[in-house]
Amino acid sequence: MSKKSNSHISYFVYVVLLFQLVFLYFIKHLNQDLPVSDFSIWKIGNLLNLFLYAGILVGLYLTHKKDNSLLSTKFIISFLTISWILLIASFSSTLVDFFPSGTYVFAQPADRVLTGALFVIFFLSLLYFLIYIWNTILIKAKPKFFKVIALTATMMLTFFISILIYIDNVGYTSDRWAITKNDKNIGVVLGAAVWTGNIPSPTLSARVDKAIELLENGSVGKIVLTGGKAPGELAESEVAYEYAKAKGVDSSFIIIEVATSSTTDQIRWIKKNIMLDTSSGRIILISDAYHLPRAIELSKYFNLDVKVAESVHKLNFNDVIYNKVRESIALFIFWNFAL
Repeated sequence: MSKKSNSHISYFVYVVLLFQLVFLYFIKHLNQDLPVSDFSIWKIGNLLNLFLYAGILVGLYLTHKKDNSLLSTKFIISFLTISWILLIASFSSTLVDFFPSGTYVFAQPADRVLTGALFVIFFLSLLYFLIYIWNTILIKAKPKFFKVIALTATMMLTFFISILIYIDNVGYTSDRWAITKNDKNIGVVLGAAVWTGNIPSPTLSARVDKAIELLENGSVGKIVLTGGKAPGELAESEVAYEYAKAKGVDSSFIIIEVATSSTTDQIRWIKKNIMLDTSSGRIILISDAYHLPRAIELSKYFNLDVKVAESVHKLNFNDVIYNKVRESIALFIFWNFAL
């Protein structure tokens, strides 16, 4: 193939990759029903996407400049085809329900788990391509398949460990999150599991207890209870409402929301439905320590300026590890796919 033809193919690949990045940004805003005007490259997830694609594009450029025959046109086109198929499949799964309503996997709606799994595979394909390109540049030889797989897995694991460290050190207990007593503040209890018989789980009851504490000491003037329901149960917010009333809270101080099924849904609902004069009051998110870092990141994505309050709920070691790992995965998927 002539040098001129190679140049044309290279430019075509650059354009296709840049378009894929723009399309990914578009999907992220569409997933959260946000206008394009709200886009900011400075959001953590958007920067992660940008750095990943920049690494691929720079690697391809250097390979092209060196006329590196180790990276064949067929390999590049195959990667582009596979990555586009995976990205479109991920996006399509947000538009179509593949599982019956009420189907859950790992306590999450099955369709959401499917979308998350498809996106992680898409992300892995980008990571694999990035590592393959740079291995080719650095070692000046075609890298072995299993070596690239091992490096991809190692980098993915590094991402999750970094997020775990972030969750442990985000600093939401610092003075930045100090709450000033003000009856114009609104405390929002993020939903949690309901046990059989419409009994609030210890997690949910601890969050409501914290909201009641804030109401009684004058830190908030209203409580918003969020969370929808699983089949055969009351909504999380309805169970929380009955629990709060049993604790003696006047129902006139409580607002309930029954349609959301995830933290992302709840933050989006707050953005659309809670009208608050931020000059005189603040939204205070109430949840567990392991959960608040993701709630904060979601709020930033929606340009919500919030305060947070940690519920007092002691977990055993296994539950702490499980919840932190789950939150790390959820935050990774949100940052990179806004799901």
